[in-house]
Amino acid sequence: MARMPGVQWRPVPNCTKGGQEAVYGVVLHIMQGTLWGSDSWFRNPSAQASSHFGVGKDGTILQWVDTADRAWAQAAGNRTWISIEHEGKSGESLTAAQITADGKILAWVHKTHGVKLQSTDSVTGRGLGWHGMGGSAWGGHTACPGTPIKNQRDEILKAAGASSGGSSDTGSSTTTYTVKKGDTLYSIAKAHKTTVAKLVSLNGLKDADKLSVGQKLKVPGAASKPSTPTYEPFPGSNFFHGGRHSPIITAMGRRLVAEGCGKYSNGPGPDWTNSDKNSYAAWQRKLGYSGDDANGIPGPKSWAALKVPNV
Repeated sequence: MARMPGVQWRPVPNCTKGGQEAVYGVVLHIMQGTLWGSDSWFRNPSAQASSHFGVGKDGTILQWVDTADRAWAQAAGNRTWISIEHEGKSGESLTAAQITADGKILAWVHKTHGVKLQSTDSVTGRGLGWHGMGGSAWGGHTACPGTPIKNQRDEILKAAGASSGGSSDTGSSTTTYTVKKGDTLYSIAKAHKTTVAKLVSLNGLKDADKLSVGQKLKVPGAASKPSTPTYEPFPGSNFFHGGRHSPIITAMGRRLVAEGCGKYSNGPGPDWTNSDKNSYAAWQRKLGYSGDDANGIPGPKSWAALKVPNV
């Protein structure tokens, strides 16, 4: 079980028990309503909807679904992402209390599931994402949770870093840039490998089109390189089955080849195949396993020993 301590545990029936196959990150949603209205709706079997967490405007945190179980929040993204619903409507910003609450949830998910403290706009990425990034495969809710909340992700990451006693993986340091003649926010963002939205958020800009020569802007500092390599967390034995398509499988296969255990005629690739199973069985035997313990399905100890890099 994985239940966050210190929050209200209010389990709902709308979920798939034991169905969370991996945790790539956290997805931000907007309720288009109230916290307790959503609490009631998720208890209705005909709703066919739920979320792992819910956050009220006053910072109240409800956990509806254990993170070992699959919530029904973002269609194709349910199997690999943790969901947070927020009280409010699309187009609104999160309250300060909601940002603090999100930071606590994200810090706990980071500690419990190894999720990176960084933003992502990709369904195969890692970190803090948003519902609309999944497009039609995630239900086509492109306005969820809305641009203002998407732009508050840096604040949530900062809150998560403070809550976990560390800092976000994206490099929260900033440096100062002096606006030159002809500069636009787009050109500055491009030069500093960031986004216009992040520049607006960092500097509290009201009118993004008005820049003055000599104006001082905060721009993201260079992210520090990790001192030690980071590895892909074990996604669970149920992750490995026919039909699974994931960059994790490609990364795993490359490590198996590097360890002299590759049994591939083609590949490795992102689809789980018998070649992957045979290669992993060779790795298990190399570690000294035999019989049912060398069946080609990854387990936590052999996975940790393989050291599959983060993808």
